[in-house]
Amino acid sequence: MTQEETVLSDEPSVIAQTVADQKLRMQRLSMSCRSYVFTFSLVSFCWFQGMIAGPIVFHYALAVILLNLVFFALIKTDYNLRYSDPSMTFAQIVVSIVPPMYVMYFLDSGQARSVFLYLGIVPVLYGILALNTRQFIKVAIWYVIVFSAMLGMLALNRSSVLDISLELIQLVALILVMTQMAWIGGYINKLRLKLRKQNHELKSTTEKLGVALEQIGELARRDELTGLYNRRHLFEVLDQECNRVSRKHEPFSVCIADIDFFKQVNDTHGHQAGDQVLRKVAKELNDSLRNIDCIGRYGGEEFLLILPQTSLDGAVIKADRIRQQVENLTFTSAGEIFKVTLSIGIAEHKLGERTDDTILRADQALYRAKDSGRNKTVSEDD
Repeated sequence: MTQEETVLSDEPSVIAQTVADQKLRMQRLSMSCRSYVFTFSLVSFCWFQGMIAGPIVFHYALAVILLNLVFFALIKTDYNLRYSDPSMTFAQIVVSIVPPMYVMYFLDSGQARSVFLYLGIVPVLYGILALNTRQFIKVAIWYVIVFSAMLGMLALNRSSVLDISLELIQLVALILVMTQMAWIGGYINKLRLKLRKQNHELKSTTEKLGVALEQIGELARRDELTGLYNRRHLFEVLDQECNRVSRKHEPFSVCIADIDFFKQVNDTHGHQAGDQVLRKVAKELNDSLRNIDCIGRYGGEEFLLILPQTSLDGAVIKADRIRQQVENLTFTSAGEIFKVTLSIGIAEHKLGERTDDTILRADQALYRAKDSGRNKTVSEDD
């Protein structure tokens, strides 16, 4: 498979994964919107207590709605996929700090402002599993800058509501809290990345182990010399075919093919030549079959062919074609060219009978083929 074909084959899975990721990001955005509801409730309560004017509540709600609509639109249009962080976690945290600061500016009570100050830390918690240490530090610095700017504006425009000692304590506390959050968040992020790496390595190891086990299983089903299925696997396939026939009542046939005078090949040309014959005949037989057919080395120089969805007449035609193909093969040993032939016995499985009985009838047909001169195909009806 070429690289282009690989990319095309992987494209549906990539698209499906992207859709799933976008759906998850939309769910997280929805959860973030719900967290704004708690802050809005506090803002509304401050208005109810006469601590801020009604337009401030409206401005806060409008700002929150507009900000979340922007993020919603970016995800809905897939524009966020252009960013290095498609979840836009850092951006969402940064902008979420601004609306509470706007409300704090209009509060006269320093204690009330402190409530909003630490309530504003809540959005930072969403970055625990997404931001690294550097990003956390940037968030912390931004929070301190925005809070300091708000205090500066109060000092310029509404200095009478400032309690310098209280505000300095709150500023220092904010710096300390954000510093600790940056450290803890960065530490958790490192653990998350380490866990992800370990999971990736475990998944890779598991996949390799699965492939290795599959290869081992395949080797256990194969004959070492010819590469065909071994006797044990052939009987497993026969059992499967018997079960299929009992359900669907479709025919299947078996052929036992034996290389004629194989002992003479070994005696005349040596065992290496005999192995060459077995491998070449096995390849010819295997190449002549359909994907649904099964062939294996039954024992010695004998091969067993399992032909699903094939009646006795169809099996005879296929077996005779295979016999002719093997007859046309040539082999070389010590500069000498020689040929071999096949004798094949064929039987169709009867509904309800044991596989041993089917094989026995094919074996009996094989002996009749040998007794009648070899290089023949003989069915159970002949």
